[in-house]
Amino acid sequence: MGRRAWMILAVAGVAAMAAVIAVSVLMGGCAKPVETAAGGTVPMKCHWTFVATTLVGAAGVVTALLALAGRTKEGRRFAGIATAAVAAATVLLTTPAGIGLCANPDMSCHQTALVLWVAAGIALVVGIVQAAKADPKGAELPKMKL
Repeated sequence: MGRRAWMILAVAGVAAMAAVIAVSVLMGGCAKPVETAAGGTVPMKCHWTFVATTLVGAAGVVTALLALAGRTKEGRRFAGIATAAVAAATVLLTTPAGIGLCANPDMSCHQTALVLWVAAGIALVVGIVQAAKADPKGAELPKMKL
């Protein structure tokens, strides 16, 4: 893959992971706390989900930035795999296998998760393409003619 195409992909990965952070922070989970049996209140489960996706998104921005700095095939491949793994972890956190969301599908956290899935999905695709096309000299290699 050429340098220009690689840079465009890397910037798209950074933007997608930055969008994960922005969605997690700005849209967030449900604002209403849950009352405990003792009479106190605690944040809903979705609050903790979006706190975790904010932290994982920060790691995703770092891995996507590593793709900008990568010059070797191995460095680029590592950045692509790491970005894809972080994006997959972001989606996993919002499912019941991770922390999960509120049980009521009408709560606002479900719309937030949908937007987050789109941003993380873009980052996942970018990471997979980067891992597959990591060789900086691959565009210069002769093509096999049939």
